[in-house]
Amino acid sequence: GVAGVGLTYDLIERHQDTQPWTVSVLVRRAWTDAGARTDVSFDVTVPLAMFFGTRIPAPTNGGPSSK
Repeated sequence: GVAGVGLTYDLIERHQDTQPWTVSVLVRRAWTDAGARTDVSFDVTVPLAMFFGTRIPAPTNGGPSSK
């Protein structure tokens, strides 16, 4: 059998004008005929747009700073 627990956190706040970097940690425990095993994985997810130079569109509604 396998049991696991994980935690995910956005490093940049999710907003219509941002693409967050996400950090994930997962701990798994597996029981097999060969014995028990514990695995820990750590992942960082980065938006591909930052590597391809894709521009994030500007907000359509002008706020107080646009005047």
